[in-house]
Amino acid sequence: MDLDEAPLLHEPDLMLAVLRVGSQGDATPCACVEHLRRLRVQAHEPPVVAEVDVRSGLDAVMCKLARAKLIERLPQSRFRTTARGREVLAANPRGVDDTVLMQFDEFRAALGRGKPRLGAEDPMVAPYEKGFADYQAGGGLADNPHPADSCAHQHWQNGWSQARDEARRQARRS
Repeated sequence: MDLDEAPLLHEPDLMLAVLRVGSQGDATPCACVEHLRRLRVQAHEPPVVAEVDVRSGLDAVMCKLARAKLIERLPQSRFRTTARGREVLAANPRGVDDTVLMQFDEFRAALGRGKPRLGAEDPMVAPYEKGFADYQAGGGLADNPHPADSCAHQHWQNGWSQARDEARRQARRS
């Protein structure tokens, strides 16, 4: 099973785990793995992905979070959540993803996107948010307004899928 298909192991879940564990002080990827294990136990979800795959996913999101200056890397594979990271965590308690990270110049610069022009919509964020809102308004996956071979099509679909996944998680909790 792929990380993206595993409960509690989507990229936004991994980012939340890193930010939460790192907000308690100096932390390690092992502490994040343990945090995720406890979440799975609480949710009565069996471990469906090898720990090596979870660690690989954590490494990838830690790189993104470090680029956005939400975590600070420390010696001996340790890290901690920065003040900016704690603010983002407080503002996004249900999930942090690339659309959140895109608001930071450092993250965009690392992607080679630079600073957005004033008044210009971010080409990645706007379709994502529209897809998210379209799902919440009852739209289907086939309602994607963007050409199938465009990045905007994929970003809209990602937003729609994220909204669907959140709705499913909410339904399971109820």
